[in-house]
Amino acid sequence: MDNRKVLALLLIVAIIGSSFFVYVYILAPNAGAEPVFKGGTINQDETWSGDIFVNASILVPAGVTLTINPGTRMMFQPSRDYKNQTSINFTVAGGTVIAIGTGTQQIWFTSDADVPINGDWSGIELYNTNTSIFKYVIVEFSALGISQFDSKVNISHSIVRWINGEGIYMERSSPVIEYNLLYCNGYHEIALEQHNYDVQIRNNIFAGGHVPLIIFDSTAVVEGNYFHNYNTSTSPAVSVAGSAEVNVTANKFDGFDSDTVVLKLVPTATLVTTNNDVGNGSVSIPILDFNDVRNYDLGYTPGDPGDQYMYVYPAQDETRRVVKRIGLGFGFGWAFEYANGYLWKLSSGELIRIDPTTGANTTFSIDVSKILGPRGFCYDGEYFWAQDHSLLKIIKFKVNATAVTIYDSFDIPENETGARQSLSTDGTYLYIPNRQGNKMFELFKNGTIHREISMPLDLVGPITWNGTHFWTGTGQYLFAFTKDGTVVGRVYDVARGVSGITWDGTYL
Repeated sequence: MDNRKVLALLLIVAIIGSSFFVYVYILAPNAGAEPVFKGGTINQDETWSGDIFVNASILVPAGVTLTINPGTRMMFQPSRDYKNQTSINFTVAGGTVIAIGTGTQQIWFTSDADVPINGDWSGIELYNTNTSIFKYVIVEFSALGISQFDSKVNISHSIVRWINGEGIYMERSSPVIEYNLLYCNGYHEIALEQHNYDVQIRNNIFAGGHVPLIIFDSTAVVEGNYFHNYNTSTSPAVSVAGSAEVNVTANKFDGFDSDTVVLKLVPTATLVTTNNDVGNGSVSIPILDFNDVRNYDLGYTPGDPGDQYMYVYPAQDETRRVVKRIGLGFGFGWAFEYANGYLWKLSSGELIRIDPTTGANTTFSIDVSKILGPRGFCYDGEYFWAQDHSLLKIIKFKVNATAVTIYDSFDIPENETGARQSLSTDGTYLYIPNRQGNKMFELFKNGTIHREISMPLDLVGPITWNGTHFWTGTGQYLFAFTKDGTVVGRVYDVARGVSGITWDGTYL
């Protein structure tokens, strides 16, 4: 073999060897690396890369910027034991998260379980941040996907799937949501609740699940999106409710009925629809510049038969026993009370009276301009009282044999901070927590504050009075506490995310 051939052979070997070196040490940076664990409050600017194992909730406070590099995998420790809940969340409270991947190196927010399920971790929560960005990310297997409050966080070129509740949720925010792939989320793919403004929902693909999009008490433009693979007999593609003002234009709807594809649920909403494609082929499907990559396919939509998540806990444990299940199919929601031998369910436009023994029920109509979005409901022995999260008011009313009569209404305390989830009464005063849940207002029945009560637990769930103390649900426990805020007992909760609680004199 002459010298030129020898040199050529050596050059080939060198190239192959260097390529192997590049693959092992550059393209596979985590090979042999120690695992990186994260959790707790981040106190200074940081940049994260590679595989991150999250074993405690993360908080990004004001003044701190967390940058997450393309290809990073955030893997959250799962929590499935209702008695020992450690559901981990990723929270931004005034800080900044820059999570920008690429079309081929997305940033993952996922479960660390070998066989993940929906609800394994809590989700991404964004508060008071206008500088955060989520682009080319994948969010999956959490209780909520990406939720934002009092923020303007744009979400684009991302995948949100297999979430217990909403894929994307917001209150009092104004983001742009565009070029995302959204599917198989347990409730809505996107939900706008409570006074969002100038929200832009553009060029997304809604690819199947339960309810694609609801817009409540918000202003929004819905343009250029593609909706398909839904059970159109149970839900429209776009629902508009409350005092919403929405423009729905140039969207493509496959499989929907043209009369119900975009639906105004109440007359108080404003809806404009133009140039939408309901089977005529006039609108193109948005082009996404990333693939629907999956490391694990859940195989169902949360809430469907086969769902593996424990929404309802065992009927009996060492702390409490469920003696009866009532009202299957009524969907009791957020305004639920026991009075005069009946269970009462209050919702937008109607009040339902249910006999807890027979299940017989009567429906009373209500003017939605008077009670639009009830959250919290109680009875003082003479009057019903409702807290309305749309109107930000407390409403006083009575029910006779055939009709509901409204007597009075007044603003909730600190209404500029937003609505609450509960309202209760001891017969003399009304009780409503503040938005943060760290104090409770005791009100005269004209809305004047009698006193404020500091709370040692977060009153973000429903409350009821049983004659001696209050009860509230937090998701893991039902707590009993006194009027001065002292916790006097607790039992394990009966289900995940209890949204209503009442007392009939014997049982909760």
